[in-house]
Amino acid sequence: MNTIITIPVSTGLRLVCEPGHEESLNIALTHLSAVIESVNRNKNSPLLSAYIETVLNRFLLETPYSAKSKSMITSRFRKLTTALTGDRPEMKVSELDEQAARTLKAELPAMLRKNQHSASQGTNVETYYRLFNRLANEAFSDNLISKPIRITATRTKKSQVSKPFSDADLTSLFAGWPYQTARKVDHDAHSYRFWLMPLALLTGGRLNELCQLRIRDIVQDKHGIDLISINDNGFHKSIKNEQSRREIPICSALKGIGFMDFVLERRQAEGEDALLFPELSYDPTHLYSRNPSRFFCGPSTGAGYIGEHCPHTRDGGWSFKSFRRTFALRLEASGIPASTIGYLLGHRNGSSDITEKHYLSKPLSICMLEQLELGLAYKIDMSHISWLNYRLILMSQAGRRKRGRPKVIS
Repeated sequence: MNTIITIPVSTGLRLVCEPGHEESLNIALTHLSAVIESVNRNKNSPLLSAYIETVLNRFLLETPYSAKSKSMITSRFRKLTTALTGDRPEMKVSELDEQAARTLKAELPAMLRKNQHSASQGTNVETYYRLFNRLANEAFSDNLISKPIRITATRTKKSQVSKPFSDADLTSLFAGWPYQTARKVDHDAHSYRFWLMPLALLTGGRLNELCQLRIRDIVQDKHGIDLISINDNGFHKSIKNEQSRREIPICSALKGIGFMDFVLERRQAEGEDALLFPELSYDPTHLYSRNPSRFFCGPSTGAGYIGEHCPHTRDGGWSFKSFRRTFALRLEASGIPASTIGYLLGHRNGSSDITEKHYLSKPLSICMLEQLELGLAYKIDMSHISWLNYRLILMSQAGRRKRGRPKVIS
């Protein structure tokens, strides 16, 4: 007499075979392990939001990110969590499938555009696709999903290179209020607002590299060459990578503006360990460059000093980094060796050829200074730029009450 065959598969789940279908049972049994694995995977799956946090921590442990990069990556993972689980906080990792990928690809661009102020400061959607692919790959490796999932980018990402300033742009930028001879202006005359543009243009330094300078970073070597030392020696100081550690000669154009006089004033006022630009303060996310970035570039493209004096830069592609780009291209156009430019920019790729190939007969600092004096031939008039003039503006504002409501003393 034929009987019904019942096989327990998992808690609450049984495989039942009616009489006459034993052959189908043999087929089902070959796939039973996959069914059990799928059931257990779903039953033991963690929440997707919690797992994304786990993957984020793996990211941060793998690479010693700077504080700013760490904050940026954390923010991106948070947005990815919102995009995937915003309407379903109870979503499990096991539910991560091709449909979830399609939904993300359809909804993520619109979500990111809500807080995007400009093309140059907007978030690249492709970056989030790569984060999703990493997340899915981790989930597959952890046996939390049954098959790998991948979002194919709609286009190949190309890194955006900052556009250089033309001579006309530079003329306009250096005709602004910090470089005029007027004794009274309506702007707050902080020292960094005068110095950061000529420093970037004549040294190629990154914005935060210049903002975090301390007075002891302005040195003179045994050959009598005045140098700006880019380093991470000191509290809250950082460099992008080891190649960024370098010493940049202070050229005659900077000295003509009065840079060494400014350094001496700061040294006498506060000593070696003080910030070169005393108005700046440290922020864990933006380091020392938050206020300068807001001043020069604005909260969105064209809203700051650069966009005010060069309206065409509001279309995107220009930023404070454009000074660095202009510096590099001007040296290149003057025939300065690529290895020299790489050294000055902090882009060396283990390039000992700086000393081995080009500069065997002279000390490195002397050679670098000679190359700067030779290569930085800007076709603009900088004779009106004077620290002495700007210092008078600073003095006229000393003790001035700041704008806004006065503090209420209780």
